[in-house]
Amino acid sequence: MVLEIGEKDWIRIELIADGYRGWSDQKQWSVMAERGASDETLKPFLIQAPTSPWLRDNGAIVQLPAGSIVHLDADSKWSFSGIDVEPLFSMEEMFHVHTDPMDAASSFLGAPYRWGGRCVWGIDCSGLVQLAFMLCGKRLKRDASLQAEEGERVPWDERKRGDLAFFKNDVGHIVHVGILKSPTQIVHAAGEVRLDRLEKTGIWNGKQMTHTMAHICRI
Repeated sequence: MVLEIGEKDWIRIELIADGYRGWSDQKQWSVMAERGASDETLKPFLIQAPTSPWLRDNGAIVQLPAGSIVHLDADSKWSFSGIDVEPLFSMEEMFHVHTDPMDAASSFLGAPYRWGGRCVWGIDCSGLVQLAFMLCGKRLKRDASLQAEEGERVPWDERKRGDLAFFKNDVGHIVHVGILKSPTQIVHAAGEVRLDRLEKTGIWNGKQMTHTMAHICRI
């Protein structure tokens, strides 16, 4: 939704998926034509693979990241945001549905960290968690501090695979999040999406503690 029209080409928007608000350049957005309620000619498909190549009718190849929605019409033609495309990737791998957020997060191992990012070319800690759960059909809020308010807190001794671990700064604010692969391992985005050791004190990379534990949460 457009909340406010700013100066020049700037608009303030709210994302329908998670209620996140921010400013964007109008050139990055387009208004899709509304379809009738009875029009079921387009079937949506959620891309699950970290990235997949698609061929546009002008010959250009575009890479669509996980979480993108493509549509298939009655004539078996694909489109993305109203643009005709053809898949150049394994359909089975592209649409293989994740049922475990931990597995979804692990598919991004090695992806570079980028603040505000939510795709394989750059992703931050809360973006990784949000995307991993979205690929499994569960919606979470965008920031780590907001995600920390969801689910139920779990005692340290009852933690298990799939739980979310939250970490705090020196004044106690939640600033980081990751997904437990096991009681002693965590997948998180810090420098890159990586697998590190988890202890009661926090995340350890070798002999260095990089993040201070706040609490464990189960969604």
